[in-house]
Amino acid sequence: MYEKHDIEEMLKAYLLSKSQLEEIESKIEKNNVLLKYNGTEFEETETEVIEAMTLKSSTISDIPKSKTNKKSNITENIALTYKENLKYTNKVDKIKLINENERYNKKAEPLRELTEKVERMLRALNNEQKLIVKTYYMSEQKWNYVSNTYMEVYKEPKTVTQLKNIRNTALKIMLKVINI
Repeated sequence: MYEKHDIEEMLKAYLLSKSQLEEIESKIEKNNVLLKYNGTEFEETETEVIEAMTLKSSTISDIPKSKTNKKSNITENIALTYKENLKYTNKVDKIKLINENERYNKKAEPLRELTEKVERMLRALNNEQKLIVKTYYMSEQKWNYVSNTYMEVYKEPKTVTQLKNIRNTALKIMLKVINI
């Protein structure tokens, strides 16, 4: 059984929860794309492979360490090894990505639940009540700001007491929705 303060806390947490949920869902989608292309083979042209190999910077292990080491000739290495790089297989750590998605889904579930509850409760309100509740709980918790916003939208002034009464009525409606 929810009470007025529970709804107020949900409303205050709504924007942050919605943003976090969007970020988590974005990460899940990215992992799903990586999983989708796992094992896909790509074949590149000889020109593309040779160009990529010539643009690659030399690594420390390729640089000779003493006078007795044989000299490394980049052109020679490319000519001898480019055929090995013609086929590229996309390899990802499938288990890691699946585990990450499970972790993300566990984090997303309470956020999904909260955002869905708040959206259901807001659907039961009229436009005037929605404006006051959203402005007060999701934008700025100052009644002067709510009063100014109300005045801009409805071109009609309301006192802070009137706005609070409308807010209280809205919270009662929201309690009826959630405590069914």
